[in-house]
Amino acid sequence: MIPFFKINRNYKNFTRLIKIISIIGKYGFSAFLGRIRAGLGPLPERFIKIKQEKSLVMLTEPQRLRLAIEELGPAFIKMGQIMSLRPDIIPPAYAEELEKLQDKTVPADFTEIREIIENETGETIDDIFSEIDPVPVASGSIAQVHRAVLKKGGDRVAVKVLKPKTREIVEADLSIIKLFTRLAAHYIPELQAYNPLETIQEFSEILLNELNFLKEAGTIKRFSRFFRDEKSVHIPLVYTEYTTGGVLVMEFIDGIKVTDIEKLDESGLDRKEIAKNSAQISLRALFEFGFYHADPHPGNIFILPGNVVAPVDFGITGYIDDEGLKILGNMIIGLMDRDPDRIIHYFKRYNFIEDDVDIRKLKIDLYYLMDLTQEAQLSSIDVSTSIQTIFSITRKYRVRFPSEYFLVFKTLLEVEGVGKKLYPEFDVTKSARPYIKQWSFDQYSPKRFIKEILLVLDDLNYIIKSLPMELGSIIKKIRFGKLKLPILHENLEKAVAEIDRIGNRLSFSIIIAALLLSSSMIVQAKIGPFIRGYPVLGLAGFFTAAIMGIWLLIGIIKSGRL
Repeated sequence: MIPFFKINRNYKNFTRLIKIISIIGKYGFSAFLGRIRAGLGPLPERFIKIKQEKSLVMLTEPQRLRLAIEELGPAFIKMGQIMSLRPDIIPPAYAEELEKLQDKTVPADFTEIREIIENETGETIDDIFSEIDPVPVASGSIAQVHRAVLKKGGDRVAVKVLKPKTREIVEADLSIIKLFTRLAAHYIPELQAYNPLETIQEFSEILLNELNFLKEAGTIKRFSRFFRDEKSVHIPLVYTEYTTGGVLVMEFIDGIKVTDIEKLDESGLDRKEIAKNSAQISLRALFEFGFYHADPHPGNIFILPGNVVAPVDFGITGYIDDEGLKILGNMIIGLMDRDPDRIIHYFKRYNFIEDDVDIRKLKIDLYYLMDLTQEAQLSSIDVSTSIQTIFSITRKYRVRFPSEYFLVFKTLLEVEGVGKKLYPEFDVTKSARPYIKQWSFDQYSPKRFIKEILLVLDDLNYIIKSLPMELGSIIKKIRFGKLKLPILHENLEKAVAEIDRIGNRLSFSIIIAALLLSSSMIVQAKIGPFIRGYPVLGLAGFFTAAIMGIWLLIGIIKSGRL
């Protein structure tokens, strides 16, 4: 059992815990609280058995979860948004609902924002900007954005500022989220299959990275290098001298949101070209540079004159190594070429599936997925259905991908979703084919082959050089009797526990026998004092032996091993 006092570090966290529990109950999740009740220590019962509000009865469970998360605040909202990127570990209905989480909140007072900017940069706001709009152009759960003009150079910029006390609030809430996860993992066994502790730790790292604008600035500059020669993509300029962990100053993008179809048409822009250019950002970054953007939200993509695409949010990103890209590339080729054997081959090679998986059924389900995504009427394909099908297969056959693989697949499907809204006939597989073809060609290029041969030769050279020294070390240990071979015993704990139980019962039996023998000797020797002619010590010994004997007998009967 996890001690309750571990989370009771101070009164503030305790009151926040009570607030969270009351919201969980309010939205109809008291059953969850009931299952982890034993781990919540001396918490009064009235906090656990909170009844669901009657106005919420008609809502589905995923809808109630979304509303609860929105009321719980920024850490929970961001965590929910991150969870929505992983429908492999949460049911599709919940993932779809969490995608609707509203990140728009009441902006912080500009006086506080001014203070944060000045504390972060070490300069007064008037020294940096000739003007700054006190009314934010956007306000999310953790940050808000203000339009400004730099004093030096007169450039128009967007100033993204972390809201007051956001770090403290998020860190406090994360500690409570981790507490609930530990309790759930301990008291709800069916969750163990999803590695909840590892998953929440991964989500927490993503969330904490979003609170560090220096990391986001580094990502923007990385994308800028990737696309510096690409005229159809514009990556905003970052003003490094004014950017800190809590303030991000970047070029202000004055364009049309990619979701505003009417304005795009009024401006005479080519939606088909925009769809192609939008897809290019994710596809080229992945297959040329091994880098992915896990949440290309359409609300953060702007279109400039000439069908130029300008993304402005770079929060959740990551790298895929060469080996990972090889696996993903071959799996995508398998999907495009309707070749399930290729996919299953890589599943087996990298132990993504268990040995007892029914390969024949898996192949049939993969054929179904391929038919779904390769119908002649591409415009009729529902992207959410594709997502559900992919992740239902991974859950059904317990496919154990690294988490970033799921994020990449989700990214590609999101790209297709944006493309179809712009141009219904858009097909992400057609856009991806040239990149995958080039990537596949590069895998077998002479340059890459020579590079891999050189790496193998370097490893071989190291082994040959180190072999005499390693053999000498082993021989020396054998000669002096210092060679040790560690032996791992599996399930030894059960054997030790059984031996310990047998030892305890044997000790009990010896004590009972000793009490009976000594009591008999006292009765025979008639050693006083006496009660009605019987020695008191003898009677006490017989009574104690009887109680211990009954206790031992009950223990043996309960164990079911007579």
